[in-house]
Amino acid sequence: MMLHLRTRTEYSFRKAFGSIPNVVNCASEAIGIADAGTWGHVNFNKECIKQKKKPIFGVEIGVVEDATERARQPINYMAFLAKNNSGLTEIYQLVTKSTSKENFYYIPRISYYDLFEISENVIILTGTNPNLGLIPLTRKKHIYFEINPMTSKKSFLWAKEKRFQFVATSDNYYPKVTDRKAYEVLVGMNRTERTQPMHLLNEYELVDCIPWIPDEAIQMTYQIADECNAELPQAQMISFDPVKTLEQMCIDGAPERKIDLKDKVYGDRLRREIDMIASKNFEDYFYVIADMINYAKQHMLVGPARGSSAGSLVCYLTGITDIDPIKFDLLFERFIDVTRADLPDIDIDFQDDKREMVFEYLRQKYGAEKVAHLGTVSRYKAKSTITEVSKELGIPAWEVNDLKGAIIERSSGDARAAMCIMDTFNDLEIGKKVLEKYPQIRIAEHMENHARHNGVHAAGIIVTEDPVSKYCSVSAQTGAAQIDKKDAESLNLLKIDALGLRTLSVLNDVLEQVGWERDKLVNYPLEDPEAFDVLNKERYAGIFQFEGYALQSLTRQMKISNFEDIASITALARPGPLTSGGTTQFIKKRTGAEPVYYIHDMVKEVTKVTYGIVVYQEQVMTIAREVGKLTWEEVNQLRRAMSKSLGEEFFDQYWQRFKVGALENNLEEKKAREIWDNINTMGSMAFNRSHAIAYAIVSYWCCVLKSKFPLEFAAACLRNVKDDDQGVKLLREVVREGLGYKPYDKYRSELNWSVQDGELIGGLIGIKGVGPKMAEDIIERRKLKQPLTPRQDKLLDQGETPFDDIFECERRFGHIKKDPAAHKIKTPITDIQDLEADNPGEFVVFGKMMEKNLRDLNEAVNLVKRGGRRAETHNLWLNMKFEDDTGPILAGIDRWKYPKLGKPIVEEGRIGDWYLLKGRINKGFRKLQIDKWRKLT
Repeated sequence: MMLHLRTRTEYSFRKAFGSIPNVVNCASEAIGIADAGTWGHVNFNKECIKQKKKPIFGVEIGVVEDATERARQPINYMAFLAKNNSGLTEIYQLVTKSTSKENFYYIPRISYYDLFEISENVIILTGTNPNLGLIPLTRKKHIYFEINPMTSKKSFLWAKEKRFQFVATSDNYYPKVTDRKAYEVLVGMNRTERTQPMHLLNEYELVDCIPWIPDEAIQMTYQIADECNAELPQAQMISFDPVKTLEQMCIDGAPERKIDLKDKVYGDRLRREIDMIASKNFEDYFYVIADMINYAKQHMLVGPARGSSAGSLVCYLTGITDIDPIKFDLLFERFIDVTRADLPDIDIDFQDDKREMVFEYLRQKYGAEKVAHLGTVSRYKAKSTITEVSKELGIPAWEVNDLKGAIIERSSGDARAAMCIMDTFNDLEIGKKVLEKYPQIRIAEHMENHARHNGVHAAGIIVTEDPVSKYCSVSAQTGAAQIDKKDAESLNLLKIDALGLRTLSVLNDVLEQVGWERDKLVNYPLEDPEAFDVLNKERYAGIFQFEGYALQSLTRQMKISNFEDIASITALARPGPLTSGGTTQFIKKRTGAEPVYYIHDMVKEVTKVTYGIVVYQEQVMTIAREVGKLTWEEVNQLRRAMSKSLGEEFFDQYWQRFKVGALENNLEEKKAREIWDNINTMGSMAFNRSHAIAYAIVSYWCCVLKSKFPLEFAAACLRNVKDDDQGVKLLREVVREGLGYKPYDKYRSELNWSVQDGELIGGLIGIKGVGPKMAEDIIERRKLKQPLTPRQDKLLDQGETPFDDIFECERRFGHIKKDPAAHKIKTPITDIQDLEADNPGEFVVFGKMMEKNLRDLNEAVNLVKRGGRRAETHNLWLNMKFEDDTGPILAGIDRWKYPKLGKPIVEEGRIGDWYLLKGRINKGFRKLQIDKWRKLT
């Protein structure tokens, strides 16, 4: 093996092929990484440690004569290797410079004259095509002339004359000869074409390629490797200089929260939390977050909490969250795991239109060089890999469509998560058939999970004690660090998730319209019956979480009478409890259809708020702790195990411990087993109560403002809708509530939706042909009492908006609905919103077709489910989506009715056509099985 000082890996993103493990595996005792960027450094370091090889950290950057000149120039890709940690910081700073506005031109670049500024802490390799006249001869001590298969003998002789030191490299684009095809497919049209080898060469191959290479060039690789001793540093926690201790902050915050810390429950809880935080040296983390949120609350509406941080009394008293964990039976141990040393996640929701203010505050507080957005790395997923590989290999799309439908899919935690394509080819008949016909497609196995491209994390921010460049590169273009979330954790960097939530922007908009202070909403009592009535009267539009069918259906079944109902629905409207029957069980007990049953008095105390049903993870943890006497370490291990469904053998060890504790609590073994089976069954589906309470509060806030200020709430929602369809749905509800609106008013419309004289009025930008610039001009002319231009006048006199006809179904077919018998329709016509999974029967509805999807029983994915048995006849069926003025529904025509009912729709039906549909809703599944239809448009 040869010692390779500069290797390209998958982190050159579609310019080179090769996973970090495969590249490192090609190394001798040491290896250097030099990708276009430093995204791979952390994973490279981990793999080198794993394979017991010395890592050398470097980067490849394009060098031109003058990078500040905005023009294409001859470019040479040089490598920069860190000799020590000062050199590591230097190359990270070089990456930032290369991506700056002054230097970046299609690609990151620096100038040859920048080489004069690079210290001897960095070793420079001259690259393949150096501009010999621009290489700084005064820096020969740490600039090494690179000899690889692309180096010309002429330039070698020049370097020899100038007495440069030589070093041998491979100039690779993939690790092994056998990887060439994968490289060609991955890079596609952008691949480098050349006759010289492009893999990592051994010494014999190198000499064979370059007979004139001096021995010293190969020996120099070992000398440089010895000189390069940089190590990825572990970040120190930010040292915050607080005015008060964390405990004093809590004591001072208690009166504002109306909490008496002399109360033993609160006093003991605070002491336990403070001691735990101190034992893990997390105080500074809490200072940073509390300071940031305190700033944010002065400028915007902040979410009450997100996730398990709502379980901390310290977070509540310091103003980080707005939820009393004791009042809601939330667990601190769900927030900080005693078995782990890493920082807990305190995720926060901010207004999405003001989130960037938080980032800017952190930059001002700690220094711009110490704050950066977190990066992300996207990887090739199984289906997209098949799509791209087949396209590059010229395999027709229709040949692989069935294969993509049958791809084995696994969660990210699965040991074979990156081998879905391999297992599909090896284990499924469709995979074997495609492979037999197109054997070259097996190359897709090597591309699955390969790095694809990089980006900026939607919420993640890193804050460091020292400049970020001590730990990683930062792109000057995006402000994002060239590390992802896992890398940041490996480097012990402080990571803050500052998430933007559109609902908070809507709520703040309403508060500003009506003159409420934010604190008035945040502290509003959680028992307003008018707020609950918003949900009970099915006024769901704009209500956080409740615009989806699942939550609406549960609300209709049980009605809301208190805040806990909202939290319960939030937790129960999820696939686990919905499919397992847990949700149905809860509703029956909640509505009195079944008596509430408590397994034991000890369990009753924990589950009385959920009618004896285990709904929350915290309930599982409390039962395990109090009934089974498990330690907190065991409780957290049990919770994580349940969420991963690790199997009976794994759980049996916990059952033995639980049984011992239960017997000590004087429970019979039979009763202990009943409790254990119950939490074991429900635990895997249980939801984080802290998160449920936090998000239920945001939903409740929406209900409060909508109940009191319906027009202002509607205007705020309309100003923040994601599309016109959402706006139409919201306006329909406004009208049904007896409120009026105007799509626009020539003389009163503002830029966007507004409330004027008790009327909701559309904005000028909603008018077809009127953009923001013209709208602002119209408003300015109004203020100055100047006439509109002829074009503006015409647009406003004959304006069209998406909101002119929001009840299309009623307009077209209202007369039929009022008197169906007169149109030979025997069954009453039902609104689509009234079709329920728990109310089976036969119905007639109007519906506009929004989607149609022809399915085949002989599709690969369906053949797999049936063990390869083909349907010789009646193999086609049709899935569709229809909607009326009240909402959407899935519909289907089964394979027996398809020839008569489905085929005409497939061949002649168009999206947007209206139909009169007659069909059945079967119990438990909200889908209209169509028996008859009549096309109306």
